[in-house]
Amino acid sequence: MSAGAGNIYVDFQALPDSYVCIADDGCGMTLLDLEKAMRYGSQSSTEKRSKKDLGRFGLGMKMASLSQCRRVTVISKKNSQIYAAAWDLDYITSTQNWSLQLYSENEVEQYPGIEYLHHVNSGTVVVWQHFDRLKKESDNFSRAFNDRIVLTKKHVSLVFHRYLNGDIGVRNYIKIYFNGDEIHGIDPFLTDNPATQPLSEQQIRIDNEIITVKPYVLPLVSKLTAKERKARAENSELRLKQGFYIYRNKRLIVWGTWFRLIKQNELGKLAMVRVDIPNTLDSIWEIDIRKSKANLPYMIKKNLANIVLRSVEKSEKVYRYRGRKVKDDNIIHTWDVIQNREKYEYKINRNMPILKNLEESMDEDQINLLESYLNLVEETFPFGDVYCRVAQNEMNLEKRNNNDEEEAFQLAENTVQQLMKIHGNVKEFIESMKIMEPFSNYPDVVTRIKEEYGNE
Repeated sequence: MSAGAGNIYVDFQALPDSYVCIADDGCGMTLLDLEKAMRYGSQSSTEKRSKKDLGRFGLGMKMASLSQCRRVTVISKKNSQIYAAAWDLDYITSTQNWSLQLYSENEVEQYPGIEYLHHVNSGTVVVWQHFDRLKKESDNFSRAFNDRIVLTKKHVSLVFHRYLNGDIGVRNYIKIYFNGDEIHGIDPFLTDNPATQPLSEQQIRIDNEIITVKPYVLPLVSKLTAKERKARAENSELRLKQGFYIYRNKRLIVWGTWFRLIKQNELGKLAMVRVDIPNTLDSIWEIDIRKSKANLPYMIKKNLANIVLRSVEKSEKVYRYRGRKVKDDNIIHTWDVIQNREKYEYKINRNMPILKNLEESMDEDQINLLESYLNLVEETFPFGDVYCRVAQNEMNLEKRNNNDEEEAFQLAENTVQQLMKIHGNVKEFIESMKIMEPFSNYPDVVTRIKEEYGNE
């Protein structure tokens, strides 16, 4: 893409001779250019690059290739001349010499992709062969190979969606094909949906460079088209969720995290914030070699925090529009009853002190897993079974007895002890027990817990 390619063809086969071939119609390379491109660390990370350059360390193509296969061959055409070079780990092992193999055009005439170069003025082909790791990891290489291809196709559709969809500000509108099938960009912000709310774009200036920040509030699931719902379900492993979406030169590198500026939460899950950074600010973002991780620079944390809070507030308004809580008392209920257009929903109260303490002891991925589990509990609540058993008088809805009070005490004591183990706020929990279900029904339990653990 940095070479100005307009078309990229990813061709592959698992059997009989497995390969992956990536061909493009970019500017191509001379022999000297090719030798430089095959050299590890071919360009310093501190060297000034073109503003449209997606590279950084001069390691990506080589490391990405040899992490997947034992042999990578690069064939390039420029000025009507074709040049080829290969890194072959088996050859290096046998010769005990870290040496690059160079080939003439005739020597690579049977390689995948060479025919493509004969039909373009310039371009480059990268061929992977000998997938040793995948063969060792799987007892069914063909299936594992094709599964990886499917995931790769989705990943490329998301990471390069602004190039594939012709985003404003992207100079290289490109097309990518997998075995001849054109792939289309996955837009995480659903910008074509009229219910998506794009908020005002803001800019942060650092060292005369501009970081552009644009928040979006996504529509509720009920406002998604059938096509959008299907796409979300089919691409669930891409984890398209709330948080920052960091783009380096329009390429998505990190997504679905708030960098711990705020917690992932139910009400904010419609908020996504697009952040565009130029490649000249790589150092302050601590971009890693794979360009798949970044750390939030301290100098812009406050600016981003303010933008995030406004975005989440908007998201919360969208969610709260869904309905209102039926119970409006002073009790902290475990379940909230929500009225939504004459229908009722039951949602676990995310403001329960126990939940808050638990989240504070967890990292972001663990919090997300907990949130997924709570959603699962809500979605699978056995309404029908409860209704039938209550109607047939098969459930015990009688007033509590002494055994219930003892069980409530055991529950409270166990909770306090677990909070102590994770260094949670025991005092806050004990103080809230008098207005928290189920303990609000057992004043004697609240008194006993306060006497035994009030000084912890």
